[in-house]
Amino acid sequence: MSYRSITLAVVLIFSAFFSNAAPRNNFNCGIEPGQPLTNPYGPYDAIKPSDAAKLPIVLRAHFTTDVERLIRGSTGSIMGDIDYTLRAIPNHHRALAAMAKYQRREKVKLQERDKFYTAHCYFNRAIYFSPKDVTARMLYAMHLHLTGGLDASLNQYQQALELAPDYAELNYNFGLLLVDLKQYEEALLVAEKAYSSGYPLPGLKNKLLAVGFKLSE
Repeated sequence: MSYRSITLAVVLIFSAFFSNAAPRNNFNCGIEPGQPLTNPYGPYDAIKPSDAAKLPIVLRAHFTTDVERLIRGSTGSIMGDIDYTLRAIPNHHRALAAMAKYQRREKVKLQERDKFYTAHCYFNRAIYFSPKDVTARMLYAMHLHLTGGLDASLNQYQQALELAPDYAELNYNFGLLLVDLKQYEEALLVAEKAYSSGYPLPGLKNKLLAVGFKLSE
Protein backbone atom coordinates (compact mmCIF):
# COMPACT_ATOMS: atom_id res chain seq x y z
CA MET A 1 0.00 0.00 0.00
CA SER A 2 1.37 3.42 -0.92
CA TYR A 3 2.08 6.17 1.59
CA ARG A 4 -0.78 8.19 0.09
CA SER A 5 -3.21 5.28 0.54
CA ILE A 6 -2.12 4.77 4.15
CA THR A 7 -2.54 8.48 4.88
CA LEU A 8 -6.01 8.50 3.33
CA ALA A 9 -7.02 5.41 5.30
CA VAL A 10 -5.92 7.06 8.57
CA VAL A 11 -7.86 10.22 7.68
CA LEU A 12 -10.96 8.11 7.00
CA ILE A 13 -10.67 6.34 10.36
CA PHE A 14 -10.44 9.62 12.27
CA SER A 15 -13.20 11.26 10.24
CA ALA A 16 -15.44 8.26 10.89
CA PHE A 17 -14.82 8.54 14.63
CA PHE A 18 -15.50 12.26 14.91
CA SER A 19 -18.43 12.37 12.49
CA ASN A 20 -20.11 9.45 14.26
CA ALA A 21 -19.95 11.41 17.52
CA ALA A 22 -22.18 14.20 16.18
CA PRO A 23 -25.95 13.64 16.55
CA ARG A 24 -28.04 13.46 13.37
CA ASN A 25 -30.86 15.96 12.93
CA ASN A 26 -33.91 13.97 11.83
CA PHE A 27 -36.01 17.12 11.58
CA ASN A 28 -34.15 18.65 8.63
CA CYS A 29 -32.07 15.56 7.73
CA GLY A 30 -28.92 17.67 7.90
CA ILE A 31 -30.08 19.59 4.83
CA GLU A 32 -29.68 23.34 4.65
CA PRO A 33 -31.67 24.47 1.57
CA GLY A 34 -29.40 25.95 -1.06
CA GLN A 35 -26.26 24.61 0.64
CA PRO A 36 -24.35 21.46 -0.38
CA LEU A 37 -24.17 18.42 1.87
CA THR A 38 -20.85 18.23 3.70
CA ASN A 39 -18.78 15.37 5.08
CA PRO A 40 -15.12 14.95 6.10
CA TYR A 41 -14.71 12.58 3.10
CA GLY A 42 -16.73 13.55 0.06
CA PRO A 43 -19.58 13.54 -0.37
CA TYR A 44 -19.31 11.84 -3.75
CA ASP A 45 -21.98 11.03 -6.31
CA ALA A 46 -22.53 7.31 -6.97
CA ILE A 47 -23.67 7.92 -10.55
CA LYS A 48 -21.05 10.49 -11.52
CA PRO A 49 -18.15 8.93 -13.48
CA SER A 50 -15.69 11.56 -12.25
CA ASP A 51 -16.33 10.46 -8.65
CA ALA A 52 -16.02 6.71 -9.31
CA ALA A 53 -12.38 6.40 -8.20
CA LYS A 54 -13.19 7.92 -4.80
CA LEU A 55 -15.80 5.29 -3.84
CA PRO A 56 -13.92 1.97 -3.40
CA ILE A 57 -11.96 2.99 -0.29
CA VAL A 58 -15.26 3.69 1.50
CA LEU A 59 -17.01 0.59 0.21
CA ARG A 60 -14.15 -1.79 1.03
CA ALA A 61 -14.04 -0.60 4.64
CA HIS A 62 -17.69 0.08 5.41
CA PHE A 63 -20.00 -1.57 2.87
CA THR A 64 -18.76 -5.14 2.84
CA THR A 65 -20.85 -8.12 1.73
CA ASP A 66 -21.76 -8.87 5.37
CA VAL A 67 -22.88 -5.27 5.90
CA GLU A 68 -24.98 -5.26 2.73
CA ARG A 69 -26.59 -8.57 3.73
CA LEU A 70 -27.25 -7.13 7.20
CA ILE A 71 -25.30 -9.93 8.88
CA ARG A 72 -22.72 -7.95 10.87
CA GLY A 73 -20.91 -4.63 10.85
CA SER A 74 -17.40 -4.17 9.48
CA THR A 75 -15.88 -1.38 11.60
CA GLY A 76 -18.71 -1.20 14.15
CA SER A 77 -22.46 -1.70 13.96
CA ILE A 78 -24.35 -2.42 10.74
CA MET A 79 -26.11 0.94 10.92
CA GLY A 80 -22.84 2.69 11.70
CA ASP A 81 -21.13 1.32 8.61
CA ILE A 82 -24.07 2.05 6.30
CA ASP A 83 -24.39 5.52 7.82
CA TYR A 84 -20.73 6.22 7.06
CA THR A 85 -21.20 4.95 3.50
CA LEU A 86 -24.25 7.16 2.93
CA ARG A 87 -22.63 10.28 4.33
CA ALA A 88 -19.65 9.79 2.01
CA ILE A 89 -21.80 8.61 -0.94
CA PRO A 90 -25.36 9.86 -0.23
CA ASN A 91 -26.97 8.24 -3.28
CA HIS A 92 -25.28 4.83 -3.17
CA HIS A 93 -28.23 2.70 -4.25
CA ARG A 94 -27.40 -0.59 -2.55
CA ALA A 95 -26.50 1.17 0.70
CA LEU A 96 -29.81 3.07 0.61
CA ALA A 97 -31.70 -0.19 0.04
CA ALA A 98 -29.78 -1.92 2.84
CA MET A 99 -30.38 0.89 5.36
CA ALA A 100 -34.09 0.99 4.54
CA LYS A 101 -34.40 -2.79 4.79
CA TYR A 102 -32.54 -2.85 8.11
CA GLN A 103 -34.70 -0.13 9.66
CA ARG A 104 -37.87 -1.90 8.48
CA ARG A 105 -36.70 -5.30 9.67
CA GLU A 106 -35.56 -4.11 13.07
CA LYS A 107 -38.46 -1.64 13.45
CA VAL A 108 -35.89 1.05 14.27
CA LYS A 109 -37.30 4.09 16.08
CA LEU A 110 -35.16 7.22 16.12
CA GLN A 111 -35.53 10.52 17.92
CA GLU A 112 -35.41 13.96 16.28
CA ARG A 113 -31.75 14.10 17.31
CA ASP A 114 -30.16 10.69 17.37
CA LYS A 115 -27.07 8.72 16.47
CA PHE A 116 -28.37 7.97 12.97
CA TYR A 117 -30.74 9.39 10.39
CA THR A 118 -34.09 7.79 9.68
CA ALA A 119 -34.43 5.91 6.39
CA HIS A 120 -36.59 8.79 5.15
CA CYS A 121 -33.74 11.20 5.86
CA TYR A 122 -31.16 9.11 4.03
CA PHE A 123 -33.44 9.06 0.98
CA ASN A 124 -34.16 12.78 1.20
CA ARG A 125 -30.45 13.49 1.45
CA ALA A 126 -29.78 11.31 -1.61
CA ILE A 127 -32.42 13.12 -3.66
CA TYR A 128 -31.25 16.54 -2.48
CA PHE A 129 -27.65 15.62 -3.30
CA SER A 130 -28.39 14.14 -6.74
CA PRO A 131 -31.86 15.30 -7.90
CA LYS A 132 -31.64 13.51 -11.26
CA ASP A 133 -30.82 10.12 -9.73
CA VAL A 134 -33.95 8.23 -10.77
CA THR A 135 -32.99 5.00 -9.01
CA ALA A 136 -32.56 6.71 -5.63
CA ARG A 137 -36.03 8.22 -5.99
CA MET A 138 -37.46 4.84 -7.05
CA LEU A 139 -35.94 3.14 -4.01
CA TYR A 140 -37.52 5.80 -1.79
CA ALA A 141 -40.90 5.22 -3.45
CA MET A 142 -40.53 1.48 -2.82
CA HIS A 143 -39.67 2.09 0.84
CA LEU A 144 -42.68 4.36 1.26
CA HIS A 145 -44.90 1.71 -0.34
CA LEU A 146 -43.57 -0.99 1.99
CA THR A 147 -44.12 1.20 5.06
CA GLY A 148 -47.68 2.20 4.17
CA GLY A 149 -47.04 5.68 2.78
CA LEU A 150 -48.94 5.02 -0.44
CA ASP A 151 -49.71 8.63 -1.36
CA ALA A 152 -46.13 9.72 -0.70
CA SER A 153 -44.91 6.73 -2.71
CA LEU A 154 -47.15 7.75 -5.61
CA ASN A 155 -45.67 11.24 -5.54
CA GLN A 156 -42.10 9.92 -5.68
CA TYR A 157 -42.91 7.56 -8.56
CA GLN A 158 -44.52 10.37 -10.53
CA GLN A 159 -41.46 12.56 -10.09
CA ALA A 160 -39.15 9.71 -11.08
CA LEU A 161 -41.21 8.96 -14.19
CA GLU A 162 -40.86 12.56 -15.32
CA LEU A 163 -37.12 11.92 -15.46
CA ALA A 164 -37.19 8.40 -16.93
CA PRO A 165 -40.62 7.46 -18.37
CA ASP A 166 -39.31 4.33 -20.12
CA TYR A 167 -37.30 2.86 -17.22
CA ALA A 168 -38.65 -0.72 -17.06
CA GLU A 169 -37.91 -1.42 -13.39
CA LEU A 170 -39.44 1.91 -12.40
CA ASN A 171 -42.63 1.16 -14.33
CA TYR A 172 -42.80 -2.33 -12.83
CA ASN A 173 -42.56 -1.12 -9.25
CA PHE A 174 -44.95 1.74 -9.96
CA GLY A 175 -47.41 -0.84 -11.25
CA LEU A 176 -47.22 -2.76 -7.97
CA LEU A 177 -48.18 0.41 -6.11
CA LEU A 178 -51.07 1.11 -8.49
CA VAL A 179 -52.44 -2.38 -7.88
CA ASP A 180 -52.42 -1.75 -4.13
CA LEU A 181 -54.16 1.58 -4.80
CA LYS A 182 -56.75 -0.39 -6.85
CA GLN A 183 -55.96 1.72 -9.91
CA TYR A 184 -56.01 -1.40 -12.06
CA GLU A 185 -56.42 0.10 -15.52
CA GLU A 186 -53.49 2.43 -15.02
CA ALA A 187 -51.49 -0.44 -13.51
CA LEU A 188 -52.20 -2.48 -16.64
CA LEU A 189 -50.84 0.28 -18.89
CA VAL A 190 -47.72 0.61 -16.75
CA ALA A 191 -47.26 -3.17 -16.73
CA GLU A 192 -47.48 -3.30 -20.53
CA LYS A 193 -44.73 -0.71 -20.67
CA ALA A 194 -42.49 -2.59 -18.23
CA TYR A 195 -42.89 -5.99 -19.87
CA SER A 196 -42.56 -4.66 -23.42
CA SER A 197 -39.17 -3.33 -22.30
CA GLY A 198 -38.16 -6.84 -21.22
CA TYR A 199 -38.70 -6.67 -17.45
CA PRO A 200 -38.50 -10.32 -16.28
CA LEU A 201 -40.31 -10.63 -12.94
CA PRO A 202 -43.90 -11.96 -13.18
CA GLY A 203 -45.20 -10.51 -9.90
CA LEU A 204 -47.06 -7.53 -11.37
CA LYS A 205 -48.56 -9.64 -14.15
CA ASN A 206 -49.78 -12.18 -11.60
CA LYS A 207 -51.28 -9.53 -9.33
CA LEU A 208 -53.21 -8.07 -12.26
CA LEU A 209 -54.45 -11.51 -13.33
CA ALA A 210 -55.68 -12.12 -9.79
CA VAL A 211 -58.03 -9.10 -10.09
CA GLY A 212 -59.16 -9.90 -13.63
CA PHE A 213 -56.76 -7.84 -15.73
CA LYS A 214 -54.73 -9.67 -18.37
CA LEU A 215 -51.84 -8.23 -20.32
CA SER A 216 -52.05 -8.33 -24.11
CA GLU A 217 -50.04 -11.10 -25.75
